[in-house]
Amino acid sequence: MEIKSKALKIFCAVVETGSLLAASNKLGISPSAASRVLSQLEERIGIVLFDRGNKTLTLTSEGTEFYRVAMEAMRAWKVVEDYPTHRKRKRKLLRAAVLARHCSDVILPAIVKIFKRHEKDMRVTLDIHNGRDIYFSKYSHPFDIGFGTLLSEHDDMEKRVLAELPLRLVCSKNNPLSQKDVVSREDYAKENFILLSHDMRERKLCDLLLPSLEEDQIVGEISSTQVALRMVKRNAGVHITDSLAAISVSDDCKAIPISDPLTIPFCVFWPKTAGALSEEVKECIAEVSASIEKAGIKLTEYGKSFIRPNRKKNF
Repeated sequence: MEIKSKALKIFCAVVETGSLLAASNKLGISPSAASRVLSQLEERIGIVLFDRGNKTLTLTSEGTEFYRVAMEAMRAWKVVEDYPTHRKRKRKLLRAAVLARHCSDVILPAIVKIFKRHEKDMRVTLDIHNGRDIYFSKYSHPFDIGFGTLLSEHDDMEKRVLAELPLRLVCSKNNPLSQKDVVSREDYAKENFILLSHDMRERKLCDLLLPSLEEDQIVGEISSTQVALRMVKRNAGVHITDSLAAISVSDDCKAIPISDPLTIPFCVFWPKTAGALSEEVKECIAEVSASIEKAGIKLTEYGKSFIRPNRKKNF
């Protein structure tokens, strides 16, 4: 039996929406038809794609690997379908992926500078991700270059560290801690905390700076740094985040340096299949590196190489 693009589209939609019903609604087909196509696809490739239990569909390990292949195939098929349109397009396309908490104050200004510099011959797309969704979304939203505190490993991407970001304790200015210039664990040991969700890698790193918390000190677990900071603004608790994300705290809050030297790497990453970086991508890295340095954060030698022309660049 031939594998058709329709079967791959249904499979990918189920993975991305999280349910057969949602995928069926998205594609305008019945759940029974979608289920039948998935069963036929499993029979054709000889592997079980989903664990079917408690009326839920969970990817098997083989299903996860197949999803990566399927998304690459769908991306290639999309290029074929859109080829006439792409061939007529006069503008170059720069596709960037960023983590949400770094977008407004660091990435967006850099992207806008590049766009204005090339507004007659360039078009920009910007995909905003949270840390844990990029594993799958990088296939459904391909990009040329990405930026953020990407702690997970991806064997299909190149990753380089532009800067090591110090961590900050963010509190409301109504909190007595806001009077301090530096805080230690002992200073905030009794505070109420707003934490990132327990399955996020950034949370695991920030946990290293936490005191032994009582259960009732954890007032919220949030999957979004921006939402956590909004809760801090309302004096619901304190939050630990990196220094670039802390740039965006409101005037009602203060981001206080922590005495512990722990840092989190801010990376640039791109698909290994991209080959040599284009001039537009190098320019984008240079602008983001300059934004980081302007924020008072030291760059790595790799980061410096993009804004110091005489330095060797390790592409």
